[in-house]
Amino acid sequence: MADDWRDIWEMANSHSPYRKFPVDRQRLVQHWDEVSKDYDSESMSLIDERIWGLLEDMSVLPEDGTALDIGCGTGSLTAMLASKCSRVLGVDISPGMLSLARDRCSSLGNVKFLCQSWEDFSPARRYDLVFSSFCPAVDDVRSVMRMDAMSDGTCCIVSLGGSSGDRLAFDIWEELGYPGISMEGFDPIFPYRILMEMDRAPSLRRFDVHEETEMAEEDMVHHLVRYFSLFHRVDEKVRHTIAENVQRKSNRGRFTLREDRTVSILKWSPVD
Repeated sequence: MADDWRDIWEMANSHSPYRKFPVDRQRLVQHWDEVSKDYDSESMSLIDERIWGLLEDMSVLPEDGTALDIGCGTGSLTAMLASKCSRVLGVDISPGMLSLARDRCSSLGNVKFLCQSWEDFSPARRYDLVFSSFCPAVDDVRSVMRMDAMSDGTCCIVSLGGSSGDRLAFDIWEELGYPGISMEGFDPIFPYRILMEMDRAPSLRRFDVHEETEMAEEDMVHHLVRYFSLFHRVDEKVRHTIAENVQRKSNRGRFTLREDRTVSILKWSPVD
């Protein structure tokens, strides 16, 4: 049955833009460096607080243990982990993200950061908690099993469930000739089912977030151009398609971005 769920997960992942389009390392780093400039927001802080509450409720956090934070980003949850753990290592591919993370954790003596991709990372030791939050690189069975092998206690993945997000980007993909693009493969329900069959005693918790952000029409176009440039060359045709779609949903030059998200937290225990 675990093999069946592997196939189902792989099928879901095959619709991800990260699988549909080759993303080279340099472009990936440039993208996340750019995103880092406005990644932290009030809404993300509130989401992180809710995640933290569930991590405590699910007994994910090792008291005075060691933790590995994969794809640590700007270090918001890394800093929270440091309040419970004796040592924390945050790993991320983006120097821009890590610059903000180092600033955030500058007063914490038990946190270190490493600029490296998840694919290239090879730890010198195991950790009491192996953790990852919203990291696109952790998206398949191999990643789950790598996390499993690095842990002496608990593993945890935080990601978006189901069809979270705004539909506009997917509508644009379809208009550009790429129907069926989906982020469904990042839903932790897939590794949950596999880990259940492997007797890893997984547990899964979710909460819903509804966000509405109003911005100028040109700011939304810029936001989408930046997103699409990670996967696809943004030529005049693509830019025109983006601008046209944004204009159709704008009101007097203002665009309201509506996002319904399901945040899922998956915890499991490696076999001794």
